Amino acid sequence: MKDINCISDGNRQRSQVFNIFKFVIIAMIIAVGGGLIGTQASVSAPVAKQAYTPIVSKCKADLAKRFKLQAQDITVIETQATTWGDAALGMPVIGKVYAQMKTPGLRVILEARNSRYLYTTSAKAYRYGGPIFIWAYSMLYTRPIPNEPNLNSDLFQCSLLGTNSVRLFSGVTDYYPQEKGGVIVKRRTSRSGHELLFVKAAGPLKAKLLHAAFDFGDAAINSAEDEWAAFIRPRLGLVWEIVVAPIGQDSANVQTLPLPDGVLPGRIAWSGEKLMILANKGERMVCYEISPKTGTPEWKPAAAYNFPGLRSFVLNKSESLEINQITVDGKPVVEVASVWFTGDRDVLAQINDFTLRGSDLLGGRYAFIWGEKNSVPAAYTVDIRTKEIIPGFSGAGQDIKPFLYPPHSNPLVLGK
Repeated sequence: MKDINCISDGNRQRSQVFNIFKFVIIAMIIAVGGGLIGTQASVSAPVAKQAYTPIVSKCKADLAKRFKLQAQDITVIETQATTWGDAALGMPVIGKVYAQMKTPGLRVILEARNSRYLYTTSAKAYRYGGPIFIWAYSMLYTRPIPNEPNLNSDLFQCSLLGTNSVRLFSGVTDYYPQEKGGVIVKRRTSRSGHELLFVKAAGPLKAKLLHAAFDFGDAAINSAEDEWAAFIRPRLGLVWEIVVAPIGQDSANVQTLPLPDGVLPGRIAWSGEKLMILANKGERMVCYEISPKTGTPEWKPAAAYNFPGLRSFVLNKSESLEINQITVDGKPVVEVASVWFTGDRDVLAQINDFTLRGSDLLGGRYAFIWGEKNSVPAAYTVDIRTKEIIPGFSGAGQDIKPFLYPPHSNPLVLGK
C-alpha cells in the first residue's frame, strides 16, 4: 500500500495483515447483501392501489439520473404518507437549521437493479436517503468539549450519510465500537488516570464503569455482553498487560494476563470463549489467542487471518476487496478495487484529495472509508456492486469510526 504512513496504527495493522493474505483463496463466501433482504422486508408494502404522486415521479427521475437508467427500469415499492417533525424530512444534516414545523409528506421506497432506495418528501421537495441497507449501520465521531480540563470530547452517532446526529456520551478520550449497539469508552479523569466505561446506544444512555487505571488500549466485549477485555497499563512505569473481567462485577474478579514476550499493545477481540490479539513484535505483526477461563491460560500463536473482522474483505472464494492510499499527480487518492486471486483488478471507485485513516466492509457490499478530504474530516460509503459513492459528512467532527448499529434517529421509523 502506498503512502502507508497516513494510516492510523490500528488500520495499518489491518492493511498489513490483509496484504499478506489478499491472494490466498479462503474457503468462505460472504452472503453479499444478505442483511439487505431482511432490511427491505421490514419496509416493503404492496402498492397496487396507491396513487403515484408528482413528487414520486420526481424521486424516480432522480434515481434514474443517478444510475443512468430509464424511469421504466425503476419500481415503486412503497409510498407511505408521513408527517415529519420539521422541514428536514427525517434526515437533518449536521449543523444545518430547519424550520420547526410539522411537514406532511411521503416515505418512498424505490427499486432498481435489485436494490431498494429511500426517499423522503414533502409535497414539493424530496431528499435522497441512499440504499436502504446502509441504514442498518451508522458512524460515530467526537467533538472536543470547550474548556474541558481533561481534554475530553463528546461522542456522537449519525447515519452513514452524515444525517440524524445525536450525542451518545459526554467525556470521551477514545472509544471502541462493539456489536449490538455497545461502545466501550475511555475517559481521562486526571493527568495520571483513565476510566473505562460501557454504554449502549439503545435505550437509556447510562454508562457502566468497567475499570480505572493509568491508561487503556483497545478493548472488546464478548458476544454475550457479560465479559470484557482490554490492554491496560495499571500505573505509570508498569508494563502493558491484558485485563479480563465480568461486566458489573467488583475488582476482585478482574483477571490480568501478561502479554507474550516482546509484544506491544495492538488490537483485541473475542472469538467465542477465546481472546485474540493482533499486535506488533519488533518489525513483525503477530497474532495470539488465549482461553482465559482455563486453569492455566497460555498464549498460543494463531493465524492472523482468523482475527475477527479481517476476513470481511474476502468477497468470495476468488475475489477480495482492496482499499489503498495512492498518489495521483502529487495528490492523495483513495482507490477501492476488487482483486481476483489471479491478480486482476477492477477499480470500483476513486476519491480524490482524500487521506485514508481507516476502512471497513459492511454487509459484504458497502465499503466505508474515513479520513480527511482536503484536510477536513470526512467519510464516504461505496457500493461495491453499483460503484455508487455516497458522501457522509465533511468537517462535522473527528475520530470517525463505523458502528454496526442503526442510527438512533432513523427516517425508516420516524413519522409513522
